[in-house]
Amino acid sequence: MDLRITAAVVALLSSTSAFSAVTLTVPEEIKIIAVNDQEVRSGLLRSDQTYKLDAGTNAISVRYTEFFQHNDNSHDILKSGVVTVKTPELKDGEAYKLALINAPKNFDEAKKYKDQPIIGLYDAKNQLLVQQAGAKDAAKPLLGQSVLGKSVDLTTNKVVTPTNQPAAVYTQTASTPNVATANVRENASVGQLDQQLIQLWKQASKAERQKFMNWLGEQAN
Repeated sequence: MDLRITAAVVALLSSTSAFSAVTLTVPEEIKIIAVNDQEVRSGLLRSDQTYKLDAGTNAISVRYTEFFQHNDNSHDILKSGVVTVKTPELKDGEAYKLALINAPKNFDEAKKYKDQPIIGLYDAKNQLLVQQAGAKDAAKPLLGQSVLGKSVDLTTNKVVTPTNQPAAVYTQTASTPNVATANVRENASVGQLDQQLIQLWKQASKAERQKFMNWLGEQAN
């Protein structure tokens, strides 16, 4: 009996945790380096990967990396500097994805693209929420040193976020909740003021009301 109860509790907790997180899908051309400045390790051979993130805002540090096989059987691996995407508010249980914006179509385009890749965050409806361009002078990875191309504190696995990248571009879809909240608060304040004026008018004497009307007339002139 106790074993069955324990198993049920574990299943319930697992189910609850699944809905308290955000699902993020990442294509193979984008490698997640860190989330909220904490290093993320991933395998060398990757296809599309899915990650679980906490709901709310997150700072996702990524790198554009792509393998090119040439006709003479030689190959190149292109890597960009670190790009950190600061997300808008991500909702519990929702699915999101990262993607390259204006992705290169061939090796020549990719050589230029790696100098300043543009990463987009999309929601489940494929609506762009935010796009972030990388810094043109971002440090590139060096063989035998940090694979992050940035200084890393090996005792905490903390990644230094690039500070010279262009400002992020947030879409109307991402900013709408904040605007709506502001409008609700503004409308609530206006409604409270209206009620106060009505109460004052009801409590005012005939003479006080006349003075008020005279004052309004003066303001209109």
